[in-house]
Amino acid sequence: MNKLTATIFLSTTILFNTACANVNNIESARSLEDVDVSRKSEVIDDNLETITIQTDSKDPSKVLEIELDINSSAKEKINRILDNISEECFNGLPIEATIVNNNVVEIELTEYNDEKKKVSWEDDYLNKYSKKNTINLIVKNIIEDKFKSEISYIKDVRIYYNDKLITLD
Repeated sequence: MNKLTATIFLSTTILFNTACANVNNIESARSLEDVDVSRKSEVIDDNLETITIQTDSKDPSKVLEIELDINSSAKEKINRILDNISEECFNGLPIEATIVNNNVVEIELTEYNDEKKKVSWEDDYLNKYSKKNTINLIVKNIIEDKFKSEISYIKDVRIYYNDKLITLD
């Protein structure tokens, strides 16, 4: 009888602790919903500003803060953002941006020159399963209304791979 009582007590204690842990996780998740993770620009000293970029198109809470030189050109700022996205999300695959007509960013996705690299845009990030997420992540981080620096005037982003415009078929 003592073994049965001890087993029931332990089972009840474990279930109670698990339930409390789940409630705490739900409350933590709710508190994360209240956090504004949209891109912000914050001047941290006279020559640098910190911006927050999203690193996962499905989860807006996954962000990265980077510092940009205020005196850099818009092209340099955009390329710095893209370099960080590439390192964090696309295994460092090359991304290069140019600005056309002062309000259109054209982005060229290129493959590594090294054949030993096993990751590629076409196979890993532009296939039918991940193409939409790849495009959304890049575009969201370039066109952002809350971005307060000089590149906020960007109205269109075009992404190219092998000199062909990428579209969501």
